Amino acid sequence: MRLHITGGTLVTGAGAAPADLLCEDGRIAALLEPGQAVAADERLDASGLLVFPGFIDPHVHSRDPGITEKETFANSTAGALAGGLTTIFEMPNAVPPVTDAALFERRAREHGAVASVDFGLWGQALGEENLDDLGGIVEAGAVGIKLFWGYALDRATKRLVYTYADASPDEVIQPPKVGGVYAIVQRVAAAGGLFSAHCEERGVLAAAEATLPHGIVSYADLLTARPAIAEVAAVTAAGEFSLDSGCRFHVVHVSARRTVAAIAALQAAGAKITAEACAHYLVLTDADVERVGPAMKVYPPIRTADDQAALWDGLADGTLGTIASDHAPHAPAEKAKPLAEQPAGIHGVETLVPLVLDAMHRGRLRPEQVARLLSEQTAATFRVDHRKGRVRVGNDADFTLVDPARPWTIEQTKLHTLHPTSIFDGFSGHGAAVASVIRGELAMRDGEPVGAPRGALVRALPEERG
Repeated sequence: MRLHITGGTLVTGAGAAPADLLCEDGRIAALLEPGQAVAADERLDASGLLVFPGFIDPHVHSRDPGITEKETFANSTAGALAGGLTTIFEMPNAVPPVTDAALFERRAREHGAVASVDFGLWGQALGEENLDDLGGIVEAGAVGIKLFWGYALDRATKRLVYTYADASPDEVIQPPKVGGVYAIVQRVAAAGGLFSAHCEERGVLAAAEATLPHGIVSYADLLTARPAIAEVAAVTAAGEFSLDSGCRFHVVHVSARRTVAAIAALQAAGAKITAEACAHYLVLTDADVERVGPAMKVYPPIRTADDQAALWDGLADGTLGTIASDHAPHAPAEKAKPLAEQPAGIHGVETLVPLVLDAMHRGRLRPEQVARLLSEQTAATFRVDHRKGRVRVGNDADFTLVDPARPWTIEQTKLHTLHPTSIFDGFSGHGAAVASVIRGELAMRDGEPVGAPRGALVRALPEERG
């Protein structure tokens, strides 16, 4: 199978230039001069379009299997494809979570049967319960090992438990203390893996919540209960462990100015630390609760305009190297509950790309920055760039074709998620993914999947340790 992509402007982290592309048997076979004649089975006209290396979302919670009342992997990957992504990395907090190599392979088979885009898998750290299994998960090809810092786990199902002070050891696995986190980091480092964590230090959160005798009623209360210092404390501790052990450490969903500063300091000290921004923190601030409503509740919370400005600065200077959705959907009835009672998390996998492209349209990001943030740096961070994220002969022929001026309005009823709701419903902008190619085959056109689901697992390469 030979696909010839013609007439487009190829965008990489190095810049943009007219180029044609030849894809053969799922791989990039050649970069061609515009108009160069070649034999092909199919041609895709990209005239007037920007051709990016396929976009990657490294942070998706489909919660499948076991929590499919909220979302399914089939739905989340269909949404990813419709929005312009070609690869996602699935977080491990399904039931059961990916906690050993056998579960990794089982999950890969299950997801491969329904996936609309290619996918990587995260493994989950349980503290002492699976320390000896972490190396096997890394060796199997996990993109990273995730710790839900400060959260307990139901002992039977391994599902996250948010309130556990009075729970017995027979009911829950207590979250590891700081020394336990260090032990996890050391094991991941020894295996050549990447460690990541939901960074909010539980003791700090408990102290902050204690200052609210009336509980969380307003959005200002939520910010008080989950202060930036909780994020900074966890990032700093894990960052120092990274510096000590040489372990790669990735900070997910950075939300605060102080966190950006802490990450920059650790990077300057030589830590192998990378970090991601999320679209909702880049687009919304606490002031938007008046128009969006309490359904914008996420952890860490969406903070102030000053925090948002620091995130944009962090993207500009390279402190933050990826942009993700943190797609973490819930059923509408759950998100309709009062602020204190509703779960944290939003739909985002289908809206990530248009929100980033609108920032490009408005001049907030240059096209080559988008190529780095949504493709190249993400692939390199998670060590899948031997296949994904780069326009290089031999790599998978994954491309996202973008009309940089096409207007769009998000209509939640048209989303492909299990529960088509979005806090971005009604938002408008410019810049849309109009087609996607996955391993040399047209997979999406004008926001709708083309053909049957064809997603497959991509395995990360462990870092070689001296």
